[in-house]
Amino acid sequence: MTARADLYVIARLDIGDAAVDVYCCEVYFNQAVDGTLCGRTSASWSRTLQLGPDVSADLDGLDRAMAAARYFRTSSWRVRVTASGAVRYFADATAGLRSAVDGPVASARDAPA
Repeated sequence: MTARADLYVIARLDIGDAAVDVYCCEVYFNQAVDGTLCGRTSASWSRTLQLGPDVSADLDGLDRAMAAARYFRTSSWRVRVTASGAVRYFADATAGLRSAVDGPVASARDAPA
């Protein structure tokens, strides 16, 4: 069984430090109107993907590094400049999570007391 995780990624292409920071989050959609994205929870940091020396330090290289780690962008990169003047790239992403269990997953209320 495979579940999907909603992620938020923030990338940097600084000289000598090109990487993607991956954050777990929960995404909210406007179900009452048209199902569009209307926000996400505060994200918690999950991991950082460093680019290898053989990967180009550009947005395509970041996409390849993410795909190699089984993360996939679901929106285009959005560029922002931070208060300190650093350029960062933001995008929504997803990842497949394999369950270690076959069959239905028991909820906490089903666990023995």
